[in-house]
Amino acid sequence: MKLEDISNSLGGYVKEFKILSARRANAISDRDNFKKALEALKKKGVEHVSTITGVDLEKEILVIYHIDCGDGVVLNLRLTLRKEDLSLPTVTDIFPGAALYERDLMEMLGVKVEGHPNPSHLFLPDDWPSGVYPLRKEFGKLEEKK
Repeated sequence: MKLEDISNSLGGYVKEFKILSARRANAISDRDNFKKALEALKKKGVEHVSTITGVDLEKEILVIYHIDCGDGVVLNLRLTLRKEDLSLPTVTDIFPGAALYERDLMEMLGVKVEGHPNPSHLFLPDDWPSGVYPLRKEFGKLEEKK
């Protein structure tokens, strides 16, 4: 899929679409529209999400869906969640392969993925303390206080 086709498919579901190179683009969406953007891409033939990453920005968590759009074209669909409201809907109904990446977001950054089919721990032991997230910036600060 060409970047122009991707941009057209995303329509009103993104706030910004920026071409980075011949086969790379970033798009910025929000909690209300990112899933609609993914559904639009699926209808155009996109088969899977390559991975999902999360970044702690102190007061917010940046979530990036890295999407393989075919022919070496990659779209990074970004949305930011306030730490006071870290929830978003699962996309496993669109891309089942996103299940592990969503579990990683839940476990490592504390993002609540609503409707996830298996929200159990992926990497951390079952007795890991609730509310402690290893990829949050405050995690290192908690260790320093000990």
